[in-house]
Amino acid sequence: MPHRFLAVAAVLLLLPGLEPLSAQAQGVGGGAGPLVRMFDPKTVETLKGELTAVSTVESGRTDLPGRMTLTLKTDKESLLVYLGPAWHVDRSGVKLTVGDQVEVKGSRVMMEGKPLIIAMHVKKGEQTLELRDDQGVPRWRGGPQ
Repeated sequence: MPHRFLAVAAVLLLLPGLEPLSAQAQGVGGGAGPLVRMFDPKTVETLKGELTAVSTVESGRTDLPGRMTLTLKTDKESLLVYLGPAWHVDRSGVKLTVGDQVEVKGSRVMMEGKPLIIAMHVKKGEQTLELRDDQGVPRWRGGPQ
């Protein structure tokens, strides 16, 4: 099961044009990559569960920062949750660790035949990690806010 999530996470890094590479490394960018286009406001849902994995998937390239993903175990299923660039998550100050109980709001999409949540926000206790607006536009778009 963990290998399946790693495979989907690796695909996230291989998608061409996730964001302009040089701009993203500096914290700016158009935020118009494939995941923004895949985000569907009609499929937004809120899920609660336990984090069973917190991963940063590195591309091996210096111009493409690591991408953060979570594995969320709910009462019904385990899902891969895509957050975004690790630097954005790190700057938020919200620390996510295995075993945390969280609430994730995001768009459920299919990637390579498997469900994936493109997160809008993640709540952990009183803290909220803001990732995308209601249309899926990344909060990191245009640089740090």
